[in-house]
Amino acid sequence: MSQAKQTAEKTEYNGSDNLAMMSHAVNYNGGLYKWVASDIDPGEAVLDFGAGNGEYANRFPLGSIDAAEIDPDLLPLIKQPVFTDISQLTKKYDLIYTINVLEHIEHHGEIVKELVTKLKPGGRIKVFVPARQEIFSNMDEHVGHYRRYDKQLVVKILEDAGLRVTNCQYYDFAGYFISLLYKWLGKDGRITKESVIFYDRVVFPVSRVFDKLTGGQIIGKNVIAEAVRP
Repeated sequence: MSQAKQTAEKTEYNGSDNLAMMSHAVNYNGGLYKWVASDIDPGEAVLDFGAGNGEYANRFPLGSIDAAEIDPDLLPLIKQPVFTDISQLTKKYDLIYTINVLEHIEHHGEIVKELVTKLKPGGRIKVFVPARQEIFSNMDEHVGHYRRYDKQLVVKILEDAGLRVTNCQYYDFAGYFISLLYKWLGKDGRITKESVIFYDRVVFPVSRVFDKLTGGQIIGKNVIAEAVRP
């Protein structure tokens, strides 16, 4: 959902309109925040890498986490301490999470390796990215995606960065088929408030039931993964 920066690379992202629309996805956003925050102990250092409009970072108590973001239009929306270059970060983190960001970065493996240097030994990384290249559509083009992922690619990126993957699975079972239909219909890549609300309230809760029934091992619109720095 956001753009991100590493010291050697800037990535242009023009999907601010989609970010605004996705703010209406109450169940989707709430579920991802719950996933991110579920195992954070009091006092742990946390970084939201590619914080976008602050959808997730702003849910934490003020000043309790850091955020990294480079879009100047989005920076005023983030209520946490925010950095525009991760080379500015001097502390080590217990948790770094990144939601819908790596797909906007051409050299995604290099940025993950750099993030690992910001982790404490035993620190965790949580990654959420769009899944399955066969459903790459005008929407991906519109928001500046380089690619979509499968589980094997996410595991490879994390392991190549020296991390031990503890969980990797597909997420949003029904979303895969909705996205496939979206591509077949040749939609222009934009989404509406009404479509987001309908999907979030009606389809997404059912989709998550199928995620649980399949264990996230069959298909989904996204890949969700967790890894630890040894």
